[in-house]
Amino acid sequence: MSSAMLHTNDDFLNAIRAEPHERTLRLLYADWLDEHEDPRGELIRTEEEMRQVPVFADRFWELKPRRNELRTTAGTEWCALMKYGTECEPVFRHGIPDGWRERWRLIREFTERWYRVPMPDIGGRQAEIAEAEARLGRKLPPSVREWVAFAHDANMRPNHPIYLHVFRELYEMENVPDHPALSLLRQYEDGYAWAVHHNTLDDPDPPVHGYGFEFENGMATTCSPDTERNPLATTVTEFTLGTALTYMKGHVSGDWVSTTSADPASVLNELAATFPPPTRFGHYNIYEAENIMVLASPEIRRSGTWFEMRIFKPLTREQMPASLWRYSSNGRASHQLTERSILPPAGPNDPIPF
Repeated sequence: MSSAMLHTNDDFLNAIRAEPHERTLRLLYADWLDEHEDPRGELIRTEEEMRQVPVFADRFWELKPRRNELRTTAGTEWCALMKYGTECEPVFRHGIPDGWRERWRLIREFTERWYRVPMPDIGGRQAEIAEAEARLGRKLPPSVREWVAFAHDANMRPNHPIYLHVFRELYEMENVPDHPALSLLRQYEDGYAWAVHHNTLDDPDPPVHGYGFEFENGMATTCSPDTERNPLATTVTEFTLGTALTYMKGHVSGDWVSTTSADPASVLNELAATFPPPTRFGHYNIYEAENIMVLASPEIRRSGTWFEMRIFKPLTREQMPASLWRYSSNGRASHQLTERSILPPAGPNDPIPF
């Protein structure tokens, strides 16, 4: 639609509804709102600027508090039509940064978008960090301090009176029994802890090691390092991001399917045609588009390549890689996508919902 034909608020909303990914149209709407002294123009400009910068950039986190404030005053129906706060935009489009600060920002934004847990910027939870350092009697490195803050912000079961649940496991800042290491996270049912060594606490972002526990009469009797896999991650941020990706099943909104293909070429070719180039992280290739993520890992299964597709909200059949849909529908996947994942075709004259 020509900008000359856009004269009213409904004109702009109908045009945006017809072309939701046309960014210039949104900025024209922002100009129109500014002319009518409507503060939603500022929200559009803020949203569009945040889309252009990495989620780990200073500018992104400078804008985020104001964007959140503007969303609360703009109205949920208007924000839904504009797709502000209702879609899961790609997180990794600018890659994986090297610095621990930037990585923690990436982890926080990923957690907010996929787990729907509101996340403030790094540098918070100073009281909780001070308590941990006083109790442990040692100064924690910057990335471990951010782990403490993140664990308190990311508690997946906020109504639990005792424990913090970070993703699927329990937050635990304690010394590992009989070993010079400090545990970060504990899996009690299998007797496993993820920890950093005391002698690496001068490293801003130290490696993470695993420890297994033996039990007798319900009590841990011995603890041994996981010699087969240690170190599990080269940094705390690598460990946290890998855990966030691994434990999404059952903890995020939406649907998912995972499968292994002994002949992955067709799936990989389709992913390359459907998505922007993937982001490499550890053994994962991460493919992203709006409301959908596919993880591909050639190393995780010796018999072939492992794929997992996560869907944030219902999509059209055309938005899904057809080969992964076939794996789900013919029973070769570990989880079946349900019909709730598929949107019916939209009618050309569907009205604006308000």
